[in-house]
Amino acid sequence: MNVTIRQAGEEEFLEIHRFISGCGVLESYAEHFFKIILRYFGNTSFLAEADGKIAGLMWGFGSQKDPETFFLWQIGVDPAFRGEGIAHRIMEHAEEHLPRLGFRRIEVTVAPENVPSRRLFERRGYENISAREGKTIEVDGALAVEDYYRPDGHFMLFEKPLRKNNSTSRPGAERRDID
Repeated sequence: MNVTIRQAGEEEFLEIHRFISGCGVLESYAEHFFKIILRYFGNTSFLAEADGKIAGLMWGFGSQKDPETFFLWQIGVDPAFRGEGIAHRIMEHAEEHLPRLGFRRIEVTVAPENVPSRRLFERRGYENISAREGKTIEVDGALAVEDYYRPDGHFMLFEKPLRKNNSTSRPGAERRDID
């Protein structure tokens, strides 16, 4: 199977909305949300394409409080392509390109019951830093931040330092699109 990883384009917002709505595991939003994200944060939105269709997506945005931190908002793979290593390939691509934009670490939250995502992040070297964030609770054998997003909305907080490359960008510098 030939898979290509590339930056998502603003004009693809409806296709991405359909992809996320059909993924079954990702929270979906109104169509205009996707247009806004791709317009203003498109340089950190990555697509995997296979057989002429979206096979996977990873996107997020830079923190305004800490310009070196990228928050991974969503990652998902079409059910027809699961088990093919697509999520790993998208993450590998993003982890290679994000330092060029000035990012030095990635943060992501994961619901403790989402065992496949937990395993994915752990295999890719992400560390559960929930204990640094406040009061914790054990859920499904994992340490999570208690009431992170809402009461009884316990989430795990992971981070991964990004390796430095030959980036010409620096924290606070204007971010540029990737190749």
